[in-house]
Amino acid sequence: MGEFTFSGPVDPLTGVVLNLGEIKKHLEKVIKPVGLSHSDPGSGFIDDFVPTSEILIQILWKLLEKRIKICRLMSIRLHESPQRNVEFIGDKSMIYVTRSVEFSAAHRLHSIRLSDEENIRIFGKCNRPHGHGHNYELAVTVGGAIDEATGVVIEMGRFDDILQREVLDRYDHRHLNHDVEEFQSINPTSEELLRVIWKRLAPLFTKPVLYKLRLVETSNNVFEYFGEKE
Repeated sequence: MGEFTFSGPVDPLTGVVLNLGEIKKHLEKVIKPVGLSHSDPGSGFIDDFVPTSEILIQILWKLLEKRIKICRLMSIRLHESPQRNVEFIGDKSMIYVTRSVEFSAAHRLHSIRLSDEENIRIFGKCNRPHGHGHNYELAVTVGGAIDEATGVVIEMGRFDDILQREVLDRYDHRHLNHDVEEFQSINPTSEELLRVIWKRLAPLFTKPVLYKLRLVETSNNVFEYFGEKE
């Protein structure tokens, strides 16, 4: 699945930025030959490239920029699966790759810096002594240039190994307050969980670099973290 984002001023006559019918026609004319090139390796369209999502997304960008002049192409995102997507915003030195993992963990929201009464007032039922659980979804986004030899920003085996070791093995089916060292003194909110995970992952991603973490705690509560400026 692909997502294409455009920006521009609203036309005072039509009240829209883009004629979606026209955009769909442009997308079909661009996407169809790229798709056919997979079934016809001799087509010449991508014979000189490794057909990774990172390469394909740059090809699509160039083709769309040539065709669409009435507005600005902002980003293209290709979803290989529900767990992996690649995003390009026009800068060859920075393509973003996102990998998602799920884990289940329990926690009790209780700050040692607050009184029992204050904890109950602030966190309510989330402060109950035995805690409660969540099925967390963590999306980890790294950014970097395409490796010319492999055609990818990061080898997925390496990406998966890091997330398995540093996230799943460490947090899945654990009680954060009792089983994870950092949360012996830190209130295990989703905000703090993101900061703790960032500190573990950031040193392991130097090329590409860690760009963003996105944590879905519930259907109503979603958190994002881009690290802290030094």
